[in-house]
Amino acid sequence: MSSLLIKNVKEIVTMDSERTKLKGYSLLIKDNKISKIADKIGSQADEVIDGSDYFLYPGLINTHHHFYQTLTRNIPQVQNAELFNWLKYLYPIWSRLTPEAVYYSSLVAMGELLKTGCTTAVDQFYVFPKGQSKTLVDEEFKAAREIGIRFHGCRGSMSLSRKDGGLPPDSVVQTEEEILSDSQRVIEKYHNY
Repeated sequence: MSSLLIKNVKEIVTMDSERTKLKGYSLLIKDNKISKIADKIGSQADEVIDGSDYFLYPGLINTHHHFYQTLTRNIPQVQNAELFNWLKYLYPIWSRLTPEAVYYSSLVAMGELLKTGCTTAVDQFYVFPKGQSKTLVDEEFKAAREIGIRFHGCRGSMSLSRKDGGLPPDSVVQTEEEILSDSQRVIEKYHNY
């Protein structure tokens, strides 16, 4: 069992119905869960932090993200593009996504979220380039485990390419069988992750 004690916090924002702010209180975390908030808590914990110069508040939750898009957010040609034109320009770039690109873009996105107070994120990864690893979404789970964010991965999909009436090119769509098979794999591997 690991524990963390943050002592004498300048102010704890509770987010209860009265928006109570606790000054000088301490917070004890055991096994990644808050176990006690009180004005007096002993110093017995694996790690103790002096919180007297800090504000403590609940982490924010991001419920919709596409981490891999951090790689292409600064391309001048699409800065002011309408959504469909933006997607049409970027799909060919995303069709070259590699496991390494997904991993590092996930670390960047998660790091930015954590730095700004977001402690939980949901990402919808839906681009699976032909000829690439079928387990690109696994790179997001790997990055989340390493960086320490609470993560809920959403294995998205696209099955209709331009020739079938959809927007994306053939290079980033999958058959329904591929989608269902990998969705089942992701559920079995990462449910309750």
